[in-house]
Amino acid sequence: FGQVVTGYLSTLILSLGCVYSARYMHNVLLHGTLRWPMEMFDITPLGRIVNRFSKDVDTIDNTLPLNLRVVILQLFAVLA
Repeated sequence: FGQVVTGYLSTLILSLGCVYSARYMHNVLLHGTLRWPMEMFDITPLGRIVNRFSKDVDTIDNTLPLNLRVVILQLFAVLA
């Protein structure tokens, strides 16, 4: 029973942490993008900006949880 509860809590904490980090990164990216000079939007195509923005958010949404899970599992394997 304890292993199930611990597994559930670790998954919940990891998921909430990833949601928080994705929200934080999105806000930082949006704030930085909105602070660009207007000439940057004239030079750079809008599709390139959106593509880069979505690529960074996708990396946080998909790669970060997997890597954090691997790090946590390896840490517990070393401690055990």
